[in-house]
Amino acid sequence: MKKLILIMPFLFLACTKFKLTESTASATQSPSEVVKLFVQLSASAKSPGDKRRLIEASAGDFKRAFERMSDEEFKLTYLNGQIKIENINVLDSFIELDKAKVRYQVSLENKQGTETTLETNEREVELRKGDSGWLIEAIRLKGSDKVAFTRGMMF
Repeated sequence: MKKLILIMPFLFLACTKFKLTESTASATQSPSEVVKLFVQLSASAKSPGDKRRLIEASAGDFKRAFERMSDEEFKLTYLNGQIKIENINVLDSFIELDKAKVRYQVSLENKQGTETTLETNEREVELRKGDSGWLIEAIRLKGSDKVAFTRGMMF
């Protein structure tokens, strides 16, 4: 269950045009920019190869959860295209030396049930600074999120 909690915040993501790539993920990006890029990459994943890019942007237990995820799990979780991001809004950001926290709100359209729903969820992301820049260490539910269960996953 702990493994699922680590990856669940990204399960609500789907198609967007922007991707996190080696050229855009630099040490000069702010924690807020890194979080937005990570969410957008999660949403725009189109192949199991995108799992590697998510791993490279992660650290600690969060990274290990992605590493343990099979290609089939990744496909079912990230590549189904049933959720579309409408808006991502960074609410606040706090940096202290090599640690940071970013709180954001995401609005999305969820087509996974019998009826399409519009949902707004709030998350808090913990980051740590690595040699290549800021890395995602944890993402937690925040505020009064709407919760949906699909294939045993919460997002």
